[in-house]
Amino acid sequence: MYFLMTNDVEAHSLSLNREDPETVDLVYRVGLPRLLDLLSRHDITSTFYFTGMFSEQSPESLDLVHDHGHEIGCHGYDHSPGRAFDLLSYNEQVIELEKAKSAMEPIAGKISSFRAPALRTNEYTVKALEDTGFKTDSSVCSQRFDGPFSFGAKEKMKWLGAPRLPYLLSYDAITKKGFSNVLEIPISALLIPFIGTTMRISPPIIKLLKKCLFKESFQTGKPIVFLFHPNECLDMEAESIATRRTNNLIEYVFADLIRHKLKLKNMGNASLNLLDDLLKSAKDYGFEFVSSRQYYDITMKNNFKN
Repeated sequence: MYFLMTNDVEAHSLSLNREDPETVDLVYRVGLPRLLDLLSRHDITSTFYFTGMFSEQSPESLDLVHDHGHEIGCHGYDHSPGRAFDLLSYNEQVIELEKAKSAMEPIAGKISSFRAPALRTNEYTVKALEDTGFKTDSSVCSQRFDGPFSFGAKEKMKWLGAPRLPYLLSYDAITKKGFSNVLEIPISALLIPFIGTTMRISPPIIKLLKKCLFKESFQTGKPIVFLFHPNECLDMEAESIATRRTNNLIEYVFADLIRHKLKLKNMGNASLNLLDDLLKSAKDYGFEFVSSRQYYDITMKNNFKN
């Protein structure tokens, strides 16, 4: 049984609900060291998906993660809602991916793992990933339902019909099996996502979700993929301000106001303590922790068939 501890590294401030240059410095000085220390104590190898902009603003963050022996993946170039991949053409996505790689590969070496900003993709994403040299994607959250609490909700509804086990992607849709060279490693979920935000909002729910997903992994071999952010390790030091990021009233109320307020629970050390308990239980259950690249190598070595 495999457990992929994955981390999205971006400049998003949870308190301000927008991209913030000061968050980059805080993640480097506080968030990453706290998270890396926790992973080291559990002897865990993981994948950190960096945005290209964050990499340019803080190349020392990539050095820090790389020196700790973790895989560095790509989280697109720009994490702002207006540059989400479900809004971009094939050519625009290729440009974003190449820009991100150019910012990261001089430090981290060849980048082969991808996760879309805000998990937003479209029909061009698979071809763009393959043509820019990516081997894995982890942007699908099979059987997760966000409703109006997320941007790009219409496309994300397709997650409900996506395969639960890893699969080679179709060129037609990222939620279908196909014959591309890109392996989809879905983020774990059962309607509710198995992510740091859920863990912080409701520890009892994450415990129940964990129990179900661990049992499924034992029975089917499906890897556990947990999504976390280093900015969740930051302490709340100021009053939060819900920045409006959309003119759509429904998205603003649910995705910016309500979701923003929920996402501020159990930040800093409280978040680290909850993550510590989760990782301990995974190790006790018998999971082996691997990076996305390692999982790809293991899967292909075992003659993966979609």
